[in-house]
Amino acid sequence: MAFGTPGQPQFSLNSQNPAVALSQIDQLRQQGRMAEAEQQCRNLVAANPNFPNALNMLGLFLKARGALEEAETFMRRAIAAAPREAALHNNLGNILLAAGKPAEAEPAYRKAVELKPDYAEAFFNLGATLRDRPEEALVAYRKAVQLRPDYAAAQVQVGATLSTLGRSREALASLEAAARVQPSYEAHYYRGTALMDLERFDEAIPVLRSAVDLAPDRHEARYAMSKCFAHVGNNEDALLALRTVYARKPDFLPALYDYTALAYALGNGLNSLESYEFARSRVGDTPDLLLAEGEMRMRLMDTTGAERLLHAANNKAPHRADIATALGRLLAGQGRLNESFPHFQRAISTEPSEIRHRRELGEALLRAGEAGEARSVLREALTRDPHDQIALAYLSTALRELGDSDYDKLVDARFVREFEIAPPPGFNDVASFNRALAEELERFHTTIQAPIDQTLQNGTQTAGTLFTKRSKAVELLREQIRAAVAEYIRGLPEGADHPMLARKSDEFSFAGSWSCRLRASGFHTNHMHDQGWISSAYYVSLPEEVASGETDQGALKFAQSRFELGSNDRVSRVVRPAVGKLVLFPSYFWHGTVPFQSHSMRLTVAFDVTPGKPVHRPLFRAT
Repeated sequence: MAFGTPGQPQFSLNSQNPAVALSQIDQLRQQGRMAEAEQQCRNLVAANPNFPNALNMLGLFLKARGALEEAETFMRRAIAAAPREAALHNNLGNILLAAGKPAEAEPAYRKAVELKPDYAEAFFNLGATLRDRPEEALVAYRKAVQLRPDYAAAQVQVGATLSTLGRSREALASLEAAARVQPSYEAHYYRGTALMDLERFDEAIPVLRSAVDLAPDRHEARYAMSKCFAHVGNNEDALLALRTVYARKPDFLPALYDYTALAYALGNGLNSLESYEFARSRVGDTPDLLLAEGEMRMRLMDTTGAERLLHAANNKAPHRADIATALGRLLAGQGRLNESFPHFQRAISTEPSEIRHRRELGEALLRAGEAGEARSVLREALTRDPHDQIALAYLSTALRELGDSDYDKLVDARFVREFEIAPPPGFNDVASFNRALAEELERFHTTIQAPIDQTLQNGTQTAGTLFTKRSKAVELLREQIRAAVAEYIRGLPEGADHPMLARKSDEFSFAGSWSCRLRASGFHTNHMHDQGWISSAYYVSLPEEVASGETDQGALKFAQSRFELGSNDRVSRVVRPAVGKLVLFPSYFWHGTVPFQSHSMRLTVAFDVTPGKPVHRPLFRAT
């Protein structure tokens, strides 16, 4: 049987010897003549329907060109013909994994390693199916490295999986070993992100640069590098890195958001939206981009632009619950409450298990004076997550509007406590410590405007996680605060049926930490903290007008919502600031600050606490 194309040598397929014929087909593959190779492999299979090697090769050809369903059929035929051949089970797993069926791929890989216990590649592939079960994935990847100590890709995945588990120090050792064996993009990227997890941002930057140099068109390392630049206060390099990310991957929404947020904090106003406009010019008006820009324009108070974009997104994807809720939120914020309700109801019908749609409807109902209906909607939301801080805050407002006695149980005045922080070792008094702390904090305030997604007005907020920054004064404060939080938790009563008390735990972690610096007329709008359990305010330095305590200027106020509902929606407690004072309270408590007038700054530290060990959130997996 002769075959070929003009200008290429003719081959005569050996129909008498299938093994020789298969070798000839492989020669075609090596020459890049894939279509001919596949067709001749089909001919060979037709003539030898139970020849496992030919069935395997045809399955691999089909996988290579994306015909995964047909590839699976032929690979299963190959396995039926040679069920003890481990490589066939591994190849079937690869086809299923490529088809997005990791649950089906897993037993194929397990069969491969059962038949061939030293099959390093199959152990590696098994790990890839177990990413949602990282402890099991780690076992598989480590077995691959044990079998092949020079298996750099497996070493990388050991490190990446350890990072996912929050074990960054262990991860770093594995990733450094992988980079020595084979300095790949993945090895450098995950090594850089492990250094970030360890707060070694200056060290992470050159490692991430090495990843970028190896793969200039990939976005993950550039994005991670932008985070490092922002954390160390190098805002211009952070902006440049983010611009480069979205220039290469215009639909990468985290880079668009971060660029706009940072540019806005540096005083660029609506010009900060150039990232979204660029992305839509390259990718088109996709529902995701329209929604993302619409929500950002809402934050920037461009309601006209936001409404245009959200209606366009809704027209393109009328089934999307997230778009419906965003449009409802925009309309409710403009006081167009009756127009907003159908959008919230549609979102709830589409995604009944998603709590945020009911939260948004609850807020709109409160604004409309429908506190009873809001109470029902919010209680329904809390059946899905009893500890959702936003729903609890909204429910507290509904309860008070209705005069419901459950309000006093939920918003128990005893949960607000004041502490005087003792001077840390090395300081004679709290005043000298806070002067040193204030000097350190000033270094971290590198923007000129409040963050786009925060509640402070006329001020700035530090980027990143304050308690991970390299500052002796900050470290000392963190430890003094840790002792106060432990005391606060010990003082909480027991209460398994209470959303605050049910989470009581001796073990706790900081979910976020930052410093706020307010100028004259600065204040925090009324808000709650949705990521916390316990929230805080610590006073580092105060204008004389605030520190005197003679008025409520700059004071912390509790219980009043941001909805401006009338006489019931009022402040129930005011805490006047003092340098060295720490205030702790439940994260769902409404709180804000009273504006002040002074030429001096009001400097504070704040943080959220969650029960249990810290939850590690890896940046992004390299894809």
